[in-house]
Amino acid sequence: MTTIIRSAEEPDIPYLYDICIRTGDKGNDASSLFYDPHLLGHYYAAPYFFYDRSVCFVVAEDGIPKGYIVAATDTVIFRRWLNEMWLPPLREHYTGYFPAEKVRSPLEQSIITLIHAPPRADPAWIHSFPAHLHIDLLPDVQHRGYGRALMEKLIAALCRRGIPGIHLGVDVENRGARIFYQKTGFMQLEEREWGFTLGKNLNPD
Repeated sequence: MTTIIRSAEEPDIPYLYDICIRTGDKGNDASSLFYDPHLLGHYYAAPYFFYDRSVCFVVAEDGIPKGYIVAATDTVIFRRWLNEMWLPPLREHYTGYFPAEKVRSPLEQSIITLIHAPPRADPAWIHSFPAHLHIDLLPDVQHRGYGRALMEKLIAALCRRGIPGIHLGVDVENRGARIFYQKTGFMQLEEREWGFTLGKNLNPD
């Protein structure tokens, strides 16, 4: 068995969608919570690849992606692109074609709501931690050091670009993820009703 970490490529896109939903319920499989199995990946995985694939990486086992890390180097600019370029066709689809009565869970509804009304306010710390990331690994590659390796790969790419810091969100119930991030140097930036925003300074000197 050969496991490698490499840059994300076009053939990886279906796997990104699959990994996203299979880890979408606080790290657990969210497949039963979605009528549309691609909805979660439409928001949290695929746009990052199409926006800037140079900061998207996968861990692949015998050629099959089993985990990924995706990022945006500048959250403010990324949100603008997301709102103007990526989300409009999704808004049309989830208004005109998606049967509202098929929504299976509050989580699925929350993603539809995000597509129509993404966050607009920028917190005070955004200029110190302008980049953000999403990382997901399937169970068979968890606890084997690949999460840390993906994080190191991304951070090295961001440091080469002079990005001062990066942030991410973690659900209040996902204690294991919060412990992992803290071990990799993330600190709490703010607490919200859904969980925590954590940040890592990439220029500690």
